[in-house]
Amino acid sequence: MTDGVASGPAQRTRSALFNAFVELVLERRYQQLRVSDIIARARVGRSTFYEHYDSKDHLLRDGLAGPFGVLANIVTDRHDDERLKATILHFWQNRRVGNALLAGPTRNLAFRTLADLIEQRLAGRVQAPAVSTVLLAAQLAGGQIALLSAWMAGRAPASVDAIADALRRSAQATTLSTT
Repeated sequence: MTDGVASGPAQRTRSALFNAFVELVLERRYQQLRVSDIIARARVGRSTFYEHYDSKDHLLRDGLAGPFGVLANIVTDRHDDERLKATILHFWQNRRVGNALLAGPTRNLAFRTLADLIEQRLAGRVQAPAVSTVLLAAQLAGGQIALLSAWMAGRAPASVDAIADALRRSAQATTLSTT
């Protein structure tokens, strides 16, 4: 679910590792996936993997940071509606990967990744909230992941614009009384 932009050797290596990781996640259960499998598929050495990542969880979090950062930006002034729609379209076009990563054992890691990103953005925006920014971030992340998961699984048809609007409205409603 990364944006696929690779510039420079380090970014190309990270992209190769993430792409190998995604291929393997689609082939087997996350718990069965080992770092040795990822490096073999990416054709890099073990030390190269560990130059970039501490674990397969760290690799997943890094791969999700780009698109999840766009979702997290909904609570900031940096929000870019066109980028949000492009990200949602990316999720739809890669829904097989998205469904795999937002379900099972990786769902909690994906949730924590998104919640952490939202919390970082709320920390600079929310003044003395009635509920801590940790809880607000968790609420928003859970809602965003639930909405995207249901949509990508085909439970309810909706346009990219409708999904973007639902994500925006939810973020506004959640943070409105706290700013």
